[in-house]
Amino acid sequence: MRQKVIVNADDFGMSKGINYGVMEAYLNGIVSSTLLMPNLDAAEHAVNISRVACPDLFIGQHTNFLLGKPCSDPAKIPSMVDADGNFHRSAYYRSGQGHFVYDEVRRETIAQVERFRELLGYYPEHIDCHAVGDETVDQAFYDIALEYGIHTTLKYSGDKVWPSLPGYLETGLLLEVNGLPFIEAGTHVEHFLRDDFALLKQDTSKVIEMHFDAGFLDQFVLDNSSMTTPRCRELETLCDPRVRAWFDAHDLERISFADLKRK
Repeated sequence: MRQKVIVNADDFGMSKGINYGVMEAYLNGIVSSTLLMPNLDAAEHAVNISRVACPDLFIGQHTNFLLGKPCSDPAKIPSMVDADGNFHRSAYYRSGQGHFVYDEVRRETIAQVERFRELLGYYPEHIDCHAVGDETVDQAFYDIALEYGIHTTLKYSGDKVWPSLPGYLETGLLLEVNGLPFIEAGTHVEHFLRDDFALLKQDTSKVIEMHFDAGFLDQFVLDNSSMTTPRCRELETLCDPRVRAWFDAHDLERISFADLKRK
């Protein structure tokens, strides 16, 4: 059985530079899907350029609770926003000041699902969470996935085993690539060629899920993201022909989240 791998570019819609980078990684690299941040201003730009450049690109939802303004009424999600109605940044949660509230997470996630539908004309087939979450976020996502009949990635619950989502293939190894300590400066070609991700050692009955932050830098990213220059390294590596050749040589099949749905 061939090993199936989802090679995902996160943060689509964060900025125009990121949007163009995701297009590059899909058209000239190994990226097989992307996830959109529906609440941000550049989300519409992301959708518009993808329709022209690569209408077959799978786009799911990268639910964002950390940047910009929410899609729901800020007054109805008071724990998630500051006095100006903007989301609290990641440092607020990582410092222990903030905690996610189930009803607010659910409200904002569904509001972003509806915004996604406004932008693309259909509901997302997959949702996950951008950067910071906890078991409360996972519970809300799992419940929404069952309600909407879509797929979700649950990644903040430690060793807790969630019941399988009906109708979807099982995923195994989850690699949030920029969280790995040995590639803080971005992924290099050698990380693939040495199989540092252990892609060749996995259970082929389960799908590997890899997430990259690839893109071009622009002022919005420099002003609003702690992840800056490594995005350029990620993009260069994902587009390097040696990486594609390595995938082909080891018969790794690149799929999207759409392919998780059982036929």
